[in-house]
Amino acid sequence: MTFTWYWIGVASMAAGSAYFGLAAARATERRWQVLWSLYFFICLIAFALYLVMATDYGAYLAEGGHNTVWIRYVTWFLSTPLLLLALTYLGRSTSTLTGGLLGANAFMIATGFVATVLTEDTPAALHLVWWTISTGAYLAIAWAFLGRYKREAKAALPASASVFDRLVLVHLVLWTAYPVVWLLSPEGLAVFGGPVEAMLYAILDIAAKVGFGFLAANTLRTIEQNGEAGTFAPSRTATA
Repeated sequence: MTFTWYWIGVASMAAGSAYFGLAAARATERRWQVLWSLYFFICLIAFALYLVMATDYGAYLAEGGHNTVWIRYVTWFLSTPLLLLALTYLGRSTSTLTGGLLGANAFMIATGFVATVLTEDTPAALHLVWWTISTGAYLAIAWAFLGRYKREAKAALPASASVFDRLVLVHLVLWTAYPVVWLLSPEGLAVFGGPVEAMLYAILDIAAKVGFGFLAANTLRTIEQNGEAGTFAPSRTATA
């Protein structure tokens, strides 16, 4: 079942890459070119990840007999900043907020990687310590989205304020599921095994990358319908 889900990931991310790439090529407005291009590369990076895993690379056999898939963290380190940039672009976030989110995200991924690759002779409590540190960084990101991000977005785009409540809610629901899956996976408390872990991560990745790309596009479309597309003028940077 594990490799079936990897191949589902390959197909889904390939389809997402193709769709977003074609949309970026056909877009005539700079704001759409930026958004579609970001999601094209998000899905393309994830496609490469799933292809590596589907061809049985990017993992090592741990002492307990399960595969520890370390390459996920390489991919997340590359793709999650693009996801955050897409959100801050839509929300017209300041460079200060954008930089803070990117820094916290890098720390979150790096410490999550440490929690995952610690050898099995390492005390279980130490794995959980690093997971807690990583989750703490995520909670800081969540706090920023619930507070400053929404305030800045609603101040810049008052007519479209309600769409950011939905955007942030969906984003946080999806991202909150990742540390929960880790905690219950073989790397954490081992409530379920590798096949279930692969299934849950694949579903989350497809939803958080391909699915969320369409939600982001719907958000931008709503902003246009509300007459606020002028905030995305070419002379203004994505993090101004």
